[in-house]
Amino acid sequence: MRPPRSLAARLVAIAALQLLLLAIVAIVIWWFTAPHGHPPHGHGPPRGEHPHGPPTFGPLLTLLCSAAILALGAVITARWIVRPIRQLTKAISALGEGDLAVRSKLSRDDEIGELGRRFDDMADRIERLLLSEKELFANVAHELRTPLARIGVALDLASEGNSERARASLTEIAVDVAELEKIVDDILTAMRFEVGAGASLPLRRTRVAPKAIAVAAVERMAGRHGDRTLDVAIDPDLPEIEVDPVLFRRVIDNLLVNAHKYTPDRASPIKLAVTRTVGAALRGPDGSMTRGDAVVFEITDRGVGLSPEEQEHMFDPFWRSERSRSRATGGVGLGLTLVKRIVDAHGGGIAVTSEVGEGTTARISVPLGAR
Repeated sequence: MRPPRSLAARLVAIAALQLLLLAIVAIVIWWFTAPHGHPPHGHGPPRGEHPHGPPTFGPLLTLLCSAAILALGAVITARWIVRPIRQLTKAISALGEGDLAVRSKLSRDDEIGELGRRFDDMADRIERLLLSEKELFANVAHELRTPLARIGVALDLASEGNSERARASLTEIAVDVAELEKIVDDILTAMRFEVGAGASLPLRRTRVAPKAIAVAAVERMAGRHGDRTLDVAIDPDLPEIEVDPVLFRRVIDNLLVNAHKYTPDRASPIKLAVTRTVGAALRGPDGSMTRGDAVVFEITDRGVGLSPEEQEHMFDPFWRSERSRSRATGGVGLGLTLVKRIVDAHGGGIAVTSEVGEGTTARISVPLGAR
């Protein structure tokens, strides 16, 4: 890719070219119009006459040619600048009218070209966001359909007087209601972070032992998915971390549930390791990445894994690598988005390594001390 060029430098180059053309034209006109002969020695021109004879039309011709060159240069320069601006304006108007596929397609390597590329990138993001929101509605509609249908069936059974069958459905209804609450809670939490602009969101921080967070997450995972083996390794004497316990527990819960969903082999264990690390990647107060001491939560599975292309979008809202609408891999695609936003809000860092068919490892680094 060629390095970007400055529009101002190009305009200066055009002006210099015009001056060069003017100088060449002036020299040529002078050469063909000025008299080059000299009077004999000792014989000057008659009194009152110009030494080179009558005035020539050279200066006038030079002036006319200069004006033509300047006018032509101005027209070419204006068209060269205005044409891409009109093209970009047309694309902006089309996007504003709802054409999500429109792009400026400017191939220039100056500031106007950079503006066009920024517009195209923005249009790509808007298109992905709107498509993701449409997918969210489809996901929510699907996730709500099954529990609501089961609740409706149980109510019909109860209204028919079949109390035994209605009571038998209560367990499934309780699971369905819990799923509904989780979906609503995920959406509300995502909206809360969106309004709070991520890291500026006020957190209810308190000092918590990392072991307590890990043990509670393992217990919840065992209660939900008792058939899954969990390998847990927690370093002794870990220092406390200052986090919002409710939000941060959701980070570990979401990662464990995600590892379970995308590891079809129920005999394959999921590993949770909690360690102290020096020089971990952390997020500074200004958003830049820094290094420091941290407690690291590492969740590893041997599931389906993610391709490099999928890893680029794994934290996008409403995105899911598994497109099926099965209950085993259900959800609205907000789990990893919430993980990323909660970790960022705590000044921590998240790193995911994955390979298709080999599994995924997620490392959550939480800074030690107040941030």
